Amino acid sequence: MAEVVNVNAGLRDADRGAVRLHPALRDVRAVLFDAGGTLVHPDWERLALMAAQEAGNDLSHAQLQRALRETLRDADIFLQRGEALPSDMQLPGWLFRRMYSALGLEGEAYERLNRRMEAAHGERHLWCGLDSEAVPVIAELKRAGLRVAVISNTEDGRLEELLRLVRLDTHFDFLIDSHAVGHRKPDAAIFRLALARLDLPPHEAAYIGDSYGHDALGAQAAGLRPVLLDPLDLYPQA
Repeated sequence: MAEVVNVNAGLRDADRGAVRLHPALRDVRAVLFDAGGTLVHPDWERLALMAAQEAGNDLSHAQLQRALRETLRDADIFLQRGEALPSDMQLPGWLFRRMYSALGLEGEAYERLNRRMEAAHGERHLWCGLDSEAVPVIAELKRAGLRVAVISNTEDGRLEELLRLVRLDTHFDFLIDSHAVGHRKPDAAIFRLALARLDLPPHEAAYIGDSYGHDALGAQAAGLRPVLLDPLDLYPQA
């Protein structure tokens, strides 16, 4: 099982002003990050507003977040079994579709909302909510002498655009966008691309993400140290 840890906690020793890494990151030379759900999050305010305007559904940020993470957990069940994802989970936009469906928004109301989301996403990336801990955590990792990079699955190749939008793009040694390289997590090939660029063996790199199936199991299969972010404690067995 992949270890569930919170890399955002305990980075600095306040008494000595020294960097104190979480035990899961000891003896590694590089830390690789997932993007969506880890460094950045959906723009919950826009998503809630559009649901209210297009379908009359008054949804809170907490409801949306839980529904999205539980939807990801549903996908993880197939990945844990080594099975292919259902066909609808392989289509662009599947995550938001299933998220809203779990909250009772389907049919024509969802189709109206989907058209609105597509337009809004074209104007400004829908995953533009910067995690409040991202910048300080990355800064502490770099201060500890670790190299940092991103490996992300995208549907449209807009990883660099997204991280530039939230002013994170210059913080990393490099970015690997699945759409650009032709491999997607949990395929070990995408992790090996990053290791080749780092010129490091797998055990000297950690991968931090919020998806058990795509991130933790994918990294583990490639030999990296997997670190799972689980804010809602949906994977107590991990």
